[in-house]
Amino acid sequence: MKSKISGKSVAEVSFVNPFKVKVTLPDNTYMVGFSTNHNYMQNAMTDDNHFLRLLSFLFSFNMYANPRPDYNTAVRNINSDLYRDGYEMMLYLIPEQNADTERLRIGARIRELRRKQNIDAKTLALRAGIDASNLSRIEQGHYSVGLDILAKIANALNAQINIVEK
Repeated sequence: MKSKISGKSVAEVSFVNPFKVKVTLPDNTYMVGFSTNHNYMQNAMTDDNHFLRLLSFLFSFNMYANPRPDYNTAVRNINSDLYRDGYEMMLYLIPEQNADTERLRIGARIRELRRKQNIDAKTLALRAGIDASNLSRIEQGHYSVGLDILAKIANALNAQINIVEK
């Protein structure tokens, strides 16, 4: 039996493809993937349907109404509610990263390591084999740096590139 959904939700939900939806809350955006694709998912890819309204309600309640939610518990609750409503799939949640924020964070970290080692920007640029103006733009978060250049900068700082958990 499908749940009756009423009231206003703060989450905006839209399909990216039959396996993935984008959920936008006032404070964050999430990509939600599904472990399986069922026939009803093909039919559900419309703007106004029960599945999208249900996801919107569940995310509003579990991810926004509770300040600082425990993501594992929230996803478990959403999966349980979806199953109760007859949707036999499991979802997984990935917070969407903002490219601008990441560029600023990486640039600030490069500047921090450079200053910690008492190296001026011109010297680091020479050691890394890149243009000093590009290094300045990277440190300010104005330039999207590729992995090859990032590796050169890391080597010049005697550092390494890591992908770490938040």
